[in-house]
Amino acid sequence: MIYNENQLVQIFIIIAPLFLIIFASALLQKFKNIGDEWSKVLNEFALKIGLPILIFSALAKTSLSFKAEAPLIIANSLFLFLSFVLAVIVGKILRLNKQMFLTLFICFVFGNVAYLGVPVLTALSGVQILPTVSLIIAIYLFWLFTIGIGYLDYSLDKNKKDVAKNILKNFTKNPLLLAVIFGLLIGSFKIAIPAIVLKSLDMISASVTPTVLVVIGLFIGTSKVGKLSEWIPVLLFSLFTLALFPAGFYFGVKFFGFAPSQFSSSIIEAAMPLAITPFALADKYNLHKTFIARSIVLSTILSVVSLPFWISVVG
Repeated sequence: MIYNENQLVQIFIIIAPLFLIIFASALLQKFKNIGDEWSKVLNEFALKIGLPILIFSALAKTSLSFKAEAPLIIANSLFLFLSFVLAVIVGKILRLNKQMFLTLFICFVFGNVAYLGVPVLTALSGVQILPTVSLIIAIYLFWLFTIGIGYLDYSLDKNKKDVAKNILKNFTKNPLLLAVIFGLLIGSFKIAIPAIVLKSLDMISASVTPTVLVVIGLFIGTSKVGKLSEWIPVLLFSLFTLALFPAGFYFGVKFFGFAPSQFSSSIIEAAMPLAITPFALADKYNLHKTFIARSIVLSTILSVVSLPFWISVVG
């Protein structure tokens, strides 16, 4: 059900403070020239401490039923797999060179489901949505660090023999994925965590949303404008992913007889702009760094309009 104009405005008002923090941080970085160490420190905190604790805490307090969540797991897994396939098809049609193809391959599925997805969905639905969001993030991480990063490793001749080892290494060193695993274990076995520990975890969790929003803003603030013509492929990519991916998820679940409202969190996550992570992978895998940086910036800006629309669509 699509909301009316007043409801769209209400949705925008709910998520507007999130983007206000992002763009205020970007302006601060642009004009005050905040040192790179700020961005690195905040990003390290968010990635290795804040978000993992937020996800762990949410899952540890809730006992998820994998049988009940099977449709969510299957739908998101199928969506990501088809996104990889679509990247291959688009790469073949456009006859992209190896660097641009690998860039497209990983960027098609690396939406900002954690850094921006968590703040947006909790702003809309409250903290009770966190277990579901955490499970969606876990699904994304699993496929990204198996098919996604595995294919990038395989594409490098020197790493063909080490693909399986690198996938396992990525799993064991990924703090977000470890937080999901341990959170699910504690929640499933109903292991009681002392109240004083939970209080400490909640205090750290409360700092996550503003921190990750500032990190996104600082990254945007470091981007160079460049020539207008250089932004055309970036604009096409951003419009393509922000429109097609949530639309594909939405009509896909309808095709299989489900109500889109059952997968509202998944559809909103599919509508997220490009995440920062591919930029961090660019040097290691020889990806198109400038294209990635500009796509992060432009897709985030455009999501100010596209996200309220998709939120209204899924109700």
